[in-house]
Amino acid sequence: MDKINICKTCTNKKFDRDRGIVCGLTDQKPTFENSCSDYNANEAALFQEKNKAPIKPNSQRAKNAIILIWCVMILDFTSLVSSYLQYDLLATVDAGGFISEGTAELNDNRELIIGLLYSITSIISIITFIQWFRRGYYNLNIRKNCAHSEGWAAGSWFVPIISLFRPYQIMKEMWIETSKMIADKTSDTLKSSTVVIGTWWTLWIITNYVSNYALKSGLKGETLSDYMNSTIADIVTSILSIPLAYITIVMIKHYAHKEQQLFLLENN
Repeated sequence: MDKINICKTCTNKKFDRDRGIVCGLTDQKPTFENSCSDYNANEAALFQEKNKAPIKPNSQRAKNAIILIWCVMILDFTSLVSSYLQYDLLATVDAGGFISEGTAELNDNRELIIGLLYSITSIISIITFIQWFRRGYYNLNIRKNCAHSEGWAAGSWFVPIISLFRPYQIMKEMWIETSKMIADKTSDTLKSSTVVIGTWWTLWIITNYVSNYALKSGLKGETLSDYMNSTIADIVTSILSIPLAYITIVMIKHYAHKEQQLFLLENN
């Protein structure tokens, strides 16, 4: 009776006019005791059957994201030097020194050009990163039931409050679950330490906080002291952004390698 009751709630059952309830996986009458070994053994296959969408390539998106982050890192170095030069000029004026109008104009033009280049490159970098991030989570969602839908991999970056933790949760899930799937297929113990994920997210939160402070200070600046504080904040932002860019590149490279390894294992 227990077998029949369990089969009645199973979506893989079918009804045979002569035999009654029959397993849709084995085409046999149930033979298990209390739990169905056939269903457990085929759960992954059933999930793949239900989600027939193919795994999509993500290596080129990873390369695009990495290239743009390198560009941002170079501009971070450039911005750091430029901000230091600007602070030096402001400190000279604060100490009662004199700077020519041409020197001040040259500084302003340099800061404007670097700022525009940095903004444009950062926007493109964000787009390429999210494209890679979303594709990675899409592929994981095809392979297993994830904690969130694929859309959250992109949308979570733009929702207040949720943007403070959801992207981290998704990246951590991608990292751990992909490592588990590789380990299951190779019978090897694969390191899935999330230290790199935690470091990446901590730097991201801190850098964004300092960056927002620098932006607000620059827009509200009225006195020489305000501009000096804003410039210091810009310098700190650049100093934080450089390791952030580097750790992001490391994270993308490592996960792209995991993705490729898993894809090869699945298709051998």
